[in-house]
Amino acid sequence: MSFIDGIGSALSGAAAATNRFNVSANNVANIQSRGVAPEETNRPQDSTAQPEETQGFQPLRAIDQSQEGGGVQSTTRPISPSSIPVLQESAPEEQGETQTGGQQQQTGETGQEGVSFLPNVDPANEVVQQITSQRQFEANLRTVQTGLQLNQSLLDINS
Repeated sequence: MSFIDGIGSALSGAAAATNRFNVSANNVANIQSRGVAPEETNRPQDSTAQPEETQGFQPLRAIDQSQEGGGVQSTTRPISPSSIPVLQESAPEEQGETQTGGQQQQTGETGQEGVSFLPNVDPANEVVQQITSQRQFEANLRTVQTGLQLNQSLLDINS
């Protein structure tokens, strides 16, 4: 393996770290978004509606895989389960109110009283993912710098 291959592997590692960080940042940014209710996961999506309106936010996880010739490829996969039920005692914008015998009864979007769904995002895990991806990115950039310095040294010796 030449130092050029090492630089290519380091650059692919830096790209994978960038993808991991972006996925985690997107999960954190949407932590309070509407999650996907279990009965919505099998419902066909309306082609005219936005995905956020039809199904809610789907959190993702970045998966890094080694490549045969060297380097890393980063892909994303949905987190399963995609949402968790949360008791909402007062969320009038997401709940309909019905009058029954002089008492108000609140029903969530799913038909269950006071229940809504939030994305299955663990903030502590996302912080760890972001720190790990930052360190991964830094290490890969140091590898690129070392490879370039080695290349420069070789050129200086040959001249």
